[in-house]
Amino acid sequence: MRNNLVRTTLTTLIIAVLLSFSATAFAAETQLTKAMPGGGNAILTFNANPLLSMTETPFTVKLIGGTGKVIADAKVSMKLVMPAMAMPPNNPKAPWRDNSYQGTAVFTMAGGWQAILLIQRPGHDLVDLIFNLGEVMMK
Repeated sequence: MRNNLVRTTLTTLIIAVLLSFSATAFAAETQLTKAMPGGGNAILTFNANPLLSMTETPFTVKLIGGTGKVIADAKVSMKLVMPAMAMPPNNPKAPWRDNSYQGTAVFTMAGGWQAILLIQRPGHDLVDLIFNLGEVMMK
């Protein structure tokens, strides 16, 4: 009887530990991909799903050229906008760091949002890509 109780307790503890690790290891993300003119893709990843208002949300941008190589020579900036409502400028910076362009976004209210990615590479035209982020939820 005692062995069963110990076995059940240990099993429950192990399952609880594994679930806590899996929640951390597989944290939810919001990832969107957009084709770039001339080939390749821009991949925008927010470290949250769902996206929440008034919450600092880290993001990364990866630019993959038409040859499959990561583009590291661009100047990347972002504009966060709500198409249905005039909002003050919300332009998080995204400098190159650790093999991607990284920054932190804050959505100032709940509702439908877009991210406009502005990409300027030396010797290339300015590229702007619009990502529909969907509904940002109330915190």
